[in-house]
Amino acid sequence: MTVGIICEYNPLHLGHKKQIDRIREHFGPETVIICAMSGNFVQRGMPAIIDKSLRAQAAVLSGADLVLELPVTTALSSAEGFAAGGVRILGSLCDYLCFGAETADPSGLMNTAKALLSHRFPPLLRAQLDTGKSFPAARQTALEAMGARSDLLSHPNNILGIEYCKAILSQQSPMAPFPILR
Repeated sequence: MTVGIICEYNPLHLGHKKQIDRIREHFGPETVIICAMSGNFVQRGMPAIIDKSLRAQAAVLSGADLVLELPVTTALSSAEGFAAGGVRILGSLCDYLCFGAETADPSGLMNTAKALLSHRFPPLLRAQLDTGKSFPAARQTALEAMGARSDLLSHPNNILGIEYCKAILSQQSPMAPFPILR
């Protein structure tokens, strides 16, 4: 069994260590954990506060088996690009993608991702944006019109988790999501 984590570890903290430990508890001690980590620049465009080699070393000392570097264009991208780049790297290597979220419901996250990728979604979103709603409000209303769960998009870690699920679906990755409750 191989489990991937898309991360920054800027810095690695006890919550990250708990995630690695939880993977081993759930899948067994022989599970291989591969991290796809940002380099010296992180998602919001800032320089990392700790050098990438030290963050990679901390990940290995905390239980990761391998740390791969995300390309800088992926690391500096939006949540959607960050997720897509990480899934592209880990998709052929891992059985599961583990991430923290405000819900530990993988089917709910995947169903919301499917709705966002549906051909029905863009015209519903456009109609809501045309009423003057903000993007987040328009997105939630469009999802509700489709009968999908929009409440999951009210939490930042769920939003990134849904982006991971969208990337898994879009890339037809064999990975399954493994969200851990934050």
